[in-house]
Amino acid sequence: MRRRGLASQLAACGAASLGMAGGFTAGWTWALHDRFRRNLEEAPRYETPREAGNGRSMQAVASSLRGVPFNPGKPYLYSLAAAFGPDLLPMSLDVRRSTAGYVYPYPPQFEKVNFSSLDGTPLVAMLALHRDGRKRPGVVFSHGLFGSKNQNYVMNPALEAFSGWGYNVMALDLRNFGESQKLSHSPTTGGWKEGQDILGACRFLGEQEEVTSTAAVGYSLGAGSVMNASLQNRDYPYLTGGAVAWNGYASMRRMVEHISTRPPAADMFFPVYLAFSYLHEMRRQDMRRYVDMPVAREYLAGRPFSVDFRRYMSDVVAPHYGLEEDEIYALSSPGRFIHEVETPLLVVHAEDDPICPMVEMEELSDAARGNPNVDIWVLPTGSHCAFDGFDRPWYWRVLRGFLDYWAEWPREAPLPAGIYRGGGE
Repeated sequence: MRRRGLASQLAACGAASLGMAGGFTAGWTWALHDRFRRNLEEAPRYETPREAGNGRSMQAVASSLRGVPFNPGKPYLYSLAAAFGPDLLPMSLDVRRSTAGYVYPYPPQFEKVNFSSLDGTPLVAMLALHRDGRKRPGVVFSHGLFGSKNQNYVMNPALEAFSGWGYNVMALDLRNFGESQKLSHSPTTGGWKEGQDILGACRFLGEQEEVTSTAAVGYSLGAGSVMNASLQNRDYPYLTGGAVAWNGYASMRRMVEHISTRPPAADMFFPVYLAFSYLHEMRRQDMRRYVDMPVAREYLAGRPFSVDFRRYMSDVVAPHYGLEEDEIYALSSPGRFIHEVETPLLVVHAEDDPICPMVEMEELSDAARGNPNVDIWVLPTGSHCAFDGFDRPWYWRVLRGFLDYWAEWPREAPLPAGIYRGGGE
């Protein structure tokens, strides 16, 4: 009775949140779409094209982008609130099948599409194409743990890239998240299978006749997924416009240990741990309705609010994919393969990231040393995927600068005005 009562309480909370979300997001969504329309109307005119592939290198673009001034002048807590505040409520809705994708709907220029990951897993994404007869580059955006395509930190750059920068855009829900979880139960692996999701999205976007090249941008879990996609791109070359990983990691095993361990109350990770506990319990109660694998059922019926992602990996993920737990960790850990990546890859991190600690970047930097295709950039602050809240102009300029540098703009569709050209603006 106790567990049934808990499930009822969580469902009631979800229903209440759903009602609150409608009113809370009405003004926000209107303002977001209004800005989108203004960006589309004020999109820059076109100038002369550049020769594609003319002497480009990671060293050149990284050197130039490192010269962009980073000025996080706002109070720390204000910056965090600006970055995370809009997504606190949506995250509690997106972890459940029935309420995923309810808030922050995309404007009508975006259409919902179904496509397949490289392993055939069905996925959902929002797609926006410039149907003006001009071919343009494309970019795929990917969310983090307990996230979805409909959250602010993914939707904002997706709208900006489409309406302000002239890109064709695709924002996806990774397997087991957002609306993709409605199509199948394919548990998250922490990067390995999600890398195939990214490449499946790049394949789908690249097959559109309006698209010339495809880039990928990922946040947190999405960053690990993008790094995995960059490796797997050797065999499935659908990622042709470079990749950006915001606040990623080196070791999936170490990350699972970290987010499964309750920190002291004074630790910066403590509020995140509490949020993960709540979201994980919401997800677990929801999964009990449709997951029937015996070992997984035993885990899902465990003690409430027991945030042990280690058991999730051993009892749910590994049996589902028919592999040992150690194999899942190895396949999902960028530190084991980043030295082999051949796709242009920019990894951006912050020293004060409470979710992916600095040890992740130290190991990743050591592993990537000598690889000219990878640049790892660590800034003094920015928390976890919160650079937009700390210094928005810097964030937009770095993101656009990298994408523009590797994008293929054909001669008949010249570069937008103000585009990055490899030697600064």
